[in-house]
Amino acid sequence: MQKLQKLKAIYSYVKYMGMEWFLFRIRYEFRKRTGYFDRLNREILKTVASTKKELFFYHPIGLINPAFQKESTFIQKADEALEGKIFAFSHLFLDYSKERQIAWHTNPITKIKASNRLSWNRLPDFGEYGDIKLIWEASRFPHVFYFIHAYAITQKRHYAKRLVMQILHWISNNSYPNGVHYKCGQEIGFRVFAWVIAMEYFGDFFFQKSKAFMIKNIYTSLLRIEANIDYSAKSVKNNHSISESVGLWIGGMLFEQFKESERWREKGMSSLLEESTYQIYNDGSYIQHSFTYQRLVLDLLSLVSVIAKKKEVDLPMTLRTRHQKMMKFLSAFVQPNGWLPNYGSNDGVNLFPLSGDDYRDFRSSLNFASILNSGKQLFEGHTAIADFFGLTSAGVMEIETKRAFEDGGYYILKNENIFAFIRCHTYRHRPAQNDMFHLDVWYKGENIFCDTGSFSYNTNKAFKEHFTGVKGHNTIGINGANQMESALNFGYTNWTQALCSAFDEAHFLGENYAYHKQFGIVHNRDIMLNKEQIVVNDRLSSIVKMTSVEQYWNTLHEVVEIDDRSVRVGRCVLSSTVAYRIEESYISDYYNSYKIGKRIVFVCESESDVVITTTMEFEE
Repeated sequence: MQKLQKLKAIYSYVKYMGMEWFLFRIRYEFRKRTGYFDRLNREILKTVASTKKELFFYHPIGLINPAFQKESTFIQKADEALEGKIFAFSHLFLDYSKERQIAWHTNPITKIKASNRLSWNRLPDFGEYGDIKLIWEASRFPHVFYFIHAYAITQKRHYAKRLVMQILHWISNNSYPNGVHYKCGQEIGFRVFAWVIAMEYFGDFFFQKSKAFMIKNIYTSLLRIEANIDYSAKSVKNNHSISESVGLWIGGMLFEQFKESERWREKGMSSLLEESTYQIYNDGSYIQHSFTYQRLVLDLLSLVSVIAKKKEVDLPMTLRTRHQKMMKFLSAFVQPNGWLPNYGSNDGVNLFPLSGDDYRDFRSSLNFASILNSGKQLFEGHTAIADFFGLTSAGVMEIETKRAFEDGGYYILKNENIFAFIRCHTYRHRPAQNDMFHLDVWYKGENIFCDTGSFSYNTNKAFKEHFTGVKGHNTIGINGANQMESALNFGYTNWTQALCSAFDEAHFLGENYAYHKQFGIVHNRDIMLNKEQIVVNDRLSSIVKMTSVEQYWNTLHEVVEIDDRSVRVGRCVLSSTVAYRIEESYISDYYNSYKIGKRIVFVCESESDVVITTTMEFEE
């Protein structure tokens, strides 16, 4: 019976993803099993071997401002990286060290090593080595940026020399096509970006032979991206395909000596235009419904814009327009400290770890994009990325105050002290979380009721549910069920549908059909914003038998019980028409890390329609 249900879920998931996706996956799996990628790998090696050694060079384009503002806090991160301890996921140090070198194939937490003898296409996504992202992180080379800052401040040459040694050591221990570091085209692209930055700044520290060794690997890497870019575009359909498209275009722009360069530029830009049009909605919201992934795509398009300016190339207007729309969308959610709500999948990606600000602070990325688009920044200060790439601002421009993003399903209620946004969307593309009608609430810059994040993509299903399940969001749960049924590793069936019925700057009304198929129940959420108060009315209609209804509020603030229907949460008194219980909540602001918070659960059971009225009273 359980196996039959699983097959039904997979069948339903395939229907949602579409026949083109399904046929591509069938063909892809067939190719894996018939040696197609082994032959492809051999062809790439043959191409590289037949390429003249004189072509393995790089001419800097002046990408980096030699007088950029130095960030002294990066010296410690650089010093740790000298010893193989990498500041990972913009949050914590992970120890990859082994005999004063980096163990590139070892999970730094479990210490289990992934094979570097098997080709990338023969290695599993979920192997005994645990979360593959933990192995990948050091090979993204985020420490390139730390070494640059440390050298710029101290002028100590060992930062540059050690970086060169680490790059050469990586190449010597990662012979194409073997190992996990050739498995993902996006990861390859990030590594190429970092190495280009290294050559731009530390070019004088590379002997010609060492630089040729490095360019040879970059050439191999670009061939690998091109050979399998269809997988990210037709199967994954998210930021991966944009990263790989950008990687291919940049490769063609910066390494024009290779015979494939024109093809890379054309193919990369064609793919980037197609993918950005598909993935970036007309209102500037993003297909993955993740603020972190949207910042990544924003930064990628900013990088394209910078290189286009340096090479005096005009970008298509559609690409520039999408870039601007994303910037405006994200800026609508920025809090006084620069943070955005921790909404959606969050794997800690940060393309430009150049600012001393917290990783959650988006202002440097938004200013970078704004200066590229208009010559002006959105926020005073926070120009680390723009400064690094030699861009100057002509002043600060006013931020647009749009509050409704209908395409993506985001609605903002705010006044002088309160900021709240609610999700209300009918999913057209693959969802990642059970989050419909999630309400994120901030008071005077403090996130009172928050999203729980995503923690890790490779953890047991039960623990993952704390983050991606309905309980990880401030919404309604029914009979202990999720809004959608899981299928395969990252998929869901019964994609949620929801409708906004009414909205203005102080009021939202919507209908959520997430539980209609399962229980025949429709959830209406009515939210009213007053000066120092939010009132939420949750109506569950079409109940015909005894049903358990739970309303969730996740927080990292202290929770103090007042009576059986009221609690104090930080500077908010939360009251409801039904009784509550308090339980542990796991809240992850950064990948592979979480804190213990609290979840207030207002509970009722009813065999007919029910309304739960919840009031948030905010205090100084």
